[in-house]
Amino acid sequence: MNTADQIGLERDGGIAVITLSNPERRNAFTPEMRRTITGHLEMLGTDTSCRAVVLTGSDGHFCAGADLSRVDPDQPPMTAEALRENTREVHRLVRALFCGPKPVIAAVEGLAYGGGLAMALACDHVVAARTARFGAAFSKLGIIADVGALYTLQIRLGVPGAKRFLALSPQVDGTEAVRIGLADELVEEGQALPTALAVARHYAEAAPLSLAYTKAAYGRGIGSLEDAFQAELDYLPLTVASADFQEALKAFREKRPPVFTGA
Repeated sequence: MNTADQIGLERDGGIAVITLSNPERRNAFTPEMRRTITGHLEMLGTDTSCRAVVLTGSDGHFCAGADLSRVDPDQPPMTAEALRENTREVHRLVRALFCGPKPVIAAVEGLAYGGGLAMALACDHVVAARTARFGAAFSKLGIIADVGALYTLQIRLGVPGAKRFLALSPQVDGTEAVRIGLADELVEEGQALPTALAVARHYAEAAPLSLAYTKAAYGRGIGSLEDAFQAELDYLPLTVASADFQEALKAFREKRPPVFTGA
């Protein structure tokens, strides 16, 4: 199976759906698959007809993490510099999810493990099937968490919770994931994708520039009141000068929903 078959990209009006498809490995991703996802996200980020993105997996699983079956234990490990370059490529994917201009909704069925969990957590909204399973086995592999999980788990669980999760490597189902904050919305098995599409349509109704600059602000980091003030100084003038802001004012006066264009 080539990479084009392993990463699907479909459009449902203004919603783009990216699907991981490596069913023999429960949608574990290869470097080629990761690069394709990153490319799709970066392309969609500049596509004005795309208003939201759904990230999902095929055949009943989201993503089991990196495809470790490709790693030959009898071969020398990557050099430090090669590993650093590979990690920089991973960071492009995380930035595209977490900081990119389009809202991204994860539709999680089955496994969301390791790097798959981290990809879901880098999304803006996580819809989880009750039977989904979330976990991170980094400590069992003897490595530190990657794919941004050190940060995104901290956002979701707080520092003590993130440290416990990474150290103890629990596996939690969708119900528990929503309860502790790993996921945002609980659905029955088989309903993650249709629900994520419905959620994406709600995001698509919001002003695109407002969403993009909000994601940019949080991607840059809001660690203090002064950080929030700086984001206001940087981004508020850009949104107030937009055609969408004028459309919102006009719609308010005319007592109708605004029609945003991202301009």
